[in-house]
Amino acid sequence: MIAATPDMAPDRTGRPPATCPVVAEFARRARTAPDRPAVVLPRETVDYGELAARADSVARALLDARGEGAEPVPLMVLHPAWMLAACLGVLKAGKFYVPLNPHHPAARNRELLHRLGAQVVVTDSTGPERPLGDTAVIRVEDLDERPLAPSPAVDPDSWAYALYTSGSTGLPKGILHNRADMRQNVDRHAALGIGPEDRVTLINADGFIAAVSNPYIALLNGAALVPYSFQGDGVHDLIERLDEAGTTVYYSFPSFLRQAAAVAEGRSTDRVRLAYLGGESVHRADVLAARQLFPAATVAVGLNSTETGLTRLRLFPPDAEIPDPVPVGGPVPGVEVRVESAPGRAAGVGEAGRIVVRSRHLHSAQWTDQGPAPLTEAVPKADVRDFRTGDRGFLDASGQLVHLGRVDGMVKVRGYRVETVEVESAVAAVTGVAEAAVIPYEAGDRETELAAYVVAKDPGLTDAGLRRSLAETLPPHLVPAAVLLVPRLPRTRNGKIDRRALPDPASGTATARATAAPPAAPAPAAAPDDLRARVLGQVAEIWSDVLGSGPVLPGDDFFSLGGTSISALRVVARIRKDFGVPLKLAVIFETPSLEAVAESVLRGLERT
Repeated sequence: MIAATPDMAPDRTGRPPATCPVVAEFARRARTAPDRPAVVLPRETVDYGELAARADSVARALLDARGEGAEPVPLMVLHPAWMLAACLGVLKAGKFYVPLNPHHPAARNRELLHRLGAQVVVTDSTGPERPLGDTAVIRVEDLDERPLAPSPAVDPDSWAYALYTSGSTGLPKGILHNRADMRQNVDRHAALGIGPEDRVTLINADGFIAAVSNPYIALLNGAALVPYSFQGDGVHDLIERLDEAGTTVYYSFPSFLRQAAAVAEGRSTDRVRLAYLGGESVHRADVLAARQLFPAATVAVGLNSTETGLTRLRLFPPDAEIPDPVPVGGPVPGVEVRVESAPGRAAGVGEAGRIVVRSRHLHSAQWTDQGPAPLTEAVPKADVRDFRTGDRGFLDASGQLVHLGRVDGMVKVRGYRVETVEVESAVAAVTGVAEAAVIPYEAGDRETELAAYVVAKDPGLTDAGLRRSLAETLPPHLVPAAVLLVPRLPRTRNGKIDRRALPDPASGTATARATAAPPAAPAPAAAPDDLRARVLGQVAEIWSDVLGSGPVLPGDDFFSLGGTSISALRVVARIRKDFGVPLKLAVIFETPSLEAVAESVLRGLERT
C-alpha cells in the first residue's frame, strides 16, 4: 500500500518548497478571466472562476480531514466538471490523485484502494457510500465553496497523480508522475497553438475522465473543455455535439475516430481547426477519416505514453499529402527520441529498433509493494533520464519517426492500454479453466480486440459463462471479445505456449460457440400484437446482417458471435434508424445478449 513517506515527495534539486506549477498557472487563468468558460456541457457551462471555487472546496475538505502532507487521494467522480475540480483540489492540498472508474467492477476497485492504503476517497453522487471499510468519504455535492487559505507549499518534484493501467505482472500497474513533468508536458504541445478562443474535446471513456495531463493542455492555456463520452453519448451525434459546443480542437484516440467516421453518413463540420490523434498507432486511413469529418482541420499526430507524455508531434495541413506509413513526427521541446537496434547501439536510417526517450522531465515511477520504483534510468554525468519504451520504429532520412507497434505484450483496445498478461491471469483464475492464453488480434476495420484460448477442466464451462465470470472482475475493455475453447494449447520445443500457432480467432469463434451449452429454443414467431417478440426478431435480424452469423438466438452473446466495437456501432446505428430509439453503445458492452439488448430497445420504445 502507498504510505505518506518522505520519498513520495522527492527533492531532486535541493530547491525549497514552492508552488505547484500546474496549480499556479490555473490560478492565474482563473484570476485574470474568471468568467471565461472552462467546461462546456450540454446543459451546463462552468467558468474558470466557478471551477477554481470548486477546487478550493475540495482542497479545504482534504486539509480539514487529513492535514498537510503527501498521500494518495482516490477519485471516484463521474461529473466531468467536478472531476476536474477534484484533481485541481487534490493538487492544491499538496496531495496526489488516483482516478478510479466507478463503472469498473467493485472488487477491482476495492483491491486498488487496499493497495493504495488510502485514508480518504473523493466521490460524487454516483460513487459508493463507503468504498473501503473505515475509509473516509468526501462527497463533492456536500461541499460548500468558502475561500481557501493559501495552499500548502509543495515542491514541484512531488507526485501529482498515479494512474492505474493494465499490468504486465497480472495486476494493474500504478504509474506515478510529478508536477513539474506534468507542466512540461503541456509545453510540449505548444505547436498546437491552443489558446483562450479554443474549445477542446475531453474524451471520457465509459463516462469517466481519467484527468491525467491532457485536460491541462486546454486549462493552462485558457481554453474550454468539451467532455464527450463515446460509450455514454455515442458517436452517431458527434458532429452535432461538436457544432453545438463550438468545438475547435478535436482530440481522441484513432479507434474512436474510426468509429465516428464509420457511422457519419456524410456529415462533417468546418468548425474544427485541429484534429489531434494520439495514444495509439495512427494509420493513413485514420488521417483520411479525420479529413472526412473535419475537412478544414489540420491533423496532428503524436507519439505519447503513460510513462513519458508527448515525445513526437507531426502536423498535416488540410492540403498536405499523407504518406503511408504515417510518421509520428519530429522532436518536441525538451525531448530526444532515438532508435536502438540493440542496447546502446543506434539504429541506422530506416533500420527498425526499440524506441528510447531521453529528457530532463522523465521522472515517472511505478508503485510496488516496496514503494515507488523508477521507470527511467539516470544518464551518468547528465541531468537527463532515459526510458526504454516497449515501442518499435525507425527514423527516416528526414529524421521523422515511424512507429511500428509494440515489442511487448501491451496493446491498445478501444483506446485503453492493455497488458495481455493481466487478462491471461484473470482467465486462468476462473473456476473450470485448466490453462489459458490471451493474444490481440485484428477484428474488423483494423480494430484490435482480445482473444482468449481456454483449455477447460470442467466440461460444463462455456465461452459465454467464462465471459460473464470475467465481467465480474475486469473492466469491459479487458474482457476478451473472442473466447475459444480448445483441447490443448500448442507448445514450442522448450515447452512455452506457441502463440503463433493458435487458431485464427475470426474463424475459431464458431467452434467456441459449438462447444457451449445447448442453446435455448428459438423465439416463437411474432404475433401482430406481440411487440416484445417483434422487437426480438427485428434485433436478431440486425445482428445477423451486421455479423453475417446466420440465425441468432435470444441467449447469444454479441462478442461470442464475433462482434467488435465497430460492429457494435453498426448495430446501434441500425437500431436507431429502424426503431427510432437512441440506444447507447454501452448497452451492448454491459449486457451483450440478444435478449438483453432487445429489452433495452423495448424500454426505449415505451418511453417514446
